Amino acid sequence: MELFSLPVSTYSAKVRIALGLKNITCTISPPPGGYSTAEYMQLVPLGTIPALRVGDEYFSESDVIMEYLEDAYPAHSLLTDDQLKRARHRFLARYHDLWLEPHLRRTFAHCDPATRVQAELDDHLNKFEERLAKLDELFTAQPFMVDKNIGYADCAFPATIELADILLPLFGRELKLGPNMTAWRAAVLANPVVKSVTDESRSATLEWMNSGGG
Repeated sequence: MELFSLPVSTYSAKVRIALGLKNITCTISPPPGGYSTAEYMQLVPLGTIPALRVGDEYFSESDVIMEYLEDAYPAHSLLTDDQLKRARHRFLARYHDLWLEPHLRRTFAHCDPATRVQAELDDHLNKFEERLAKLDELFTAQPFMVDKNIGYADCAFPATIELADILLPLFGRELKLGPNMTAWRAAVLANPVVKSVTDESRSATLEWMNSGGG
């Protein structure tokens, strides 16, 4: 298998964390030709990352890749055997992808003060902060999101929270976490797999920002 990813991609980090937690050997490569290039889109039609090559097959979307890894490598399951807990993991992961992360990503267009549209930026920042606060009501840290073991949902959030920690001060705000997220963050960053991936993501993001975001 080969995972096409970039260190600055929070969705790539999500899959890389899952690979590490499941002890799956996988080659990690940048997208051939670059993100969304014609060369890469010959392999992955949407041109997005992460994408996974399994033999001669290619597929993308982080949750699709995560589900494939669960099906193909049932040892060290990140979903557990409990059906209700499995649903809880999937719900929280979906909350990240659809409700929380998109508003943080949309702030990228406003990093440069010269081209910033303050009203649009404030709208996305407000929604991100509202949904981050709501997230604290959606689970009870045990210390992880669903139970005492790190799992599927826990893979989605680490890189996004670290990215928010970098970006929000740039816009005059600070990362504010409720008690459940605070306890969860401490627990998840104590895991060596998560720490390694998020450290690389943070370093690459800072380098990207210092270079002008180009």
